[in-house]
Amino acid sequence: MIPNSKKTSKRLRERLVDARDGFLTGDELAQLERDVKAHNPRLWEDHLWMVKQAQKGIFSRFSDLREEQPAEGAISRFHARRQAEGGTQADLEFLVWSWFRRYVLTVGILLIVLFTGLQMGSTEETAGDTRDQMARILGGEQESIPELNHWLYEDL
Repeated sequence: MIPNSKKTSKRLRERLVDARDGFLTGDELAQLERDVKAHNPRLWEDHLWMVKQAQKGIFSRFSDLREEQPAEGAISRFHARRQAEGGTQADLEFLVWSWFRRYVLTVGILLIVLFTGLQMGSTEETAGDTRDQMARILGGEQESIPELNHWLYEDL
C-alpha cells in the first residue's frame, strides 16, 4: 500500500469519523492513532480539534439531530397540512406553468401580432405580387418559380 495515496487518506478519514461518532473501541482507536500519525500527522491534529469542538462547539448542538426520529405520523400530518394549505397550487411545477401561461405566452402572442401588423403595414406591394416577392427573397428567376396551387389555400 502506498503511504500517501488518496485511497489510504480516504479510508483513514472514514475511520476518524467513526472514531468521532464513538464506534471504535479503545484498542481500535489506539491503532487508528498510530496509522494516522504514520500516514499524515496533520489528520490526527484535525481529528483532535474536531473532538474538542464536538464537546463545546456548534457541532454539539446538532449532534443529537442524527438520532432524532420523526414523531409518529409526522410525515402524513405534513402532507395533510400541505394539501390543506394549497394542495397542488403550492407546487413549483404549477407555479412555473401558471407564470409561463400568464406572461410568456401572452407576451409572445402580442409580439407576433405586433410584428405581423408592422410587416403588413410596411409592405407597399399588393397580395397579388407574391411571385415577385418570392423571386426577390429567394433570388431566383421569374420563370423558374413554380405557380402556387391556390386550391390548397381556399380555406384560408
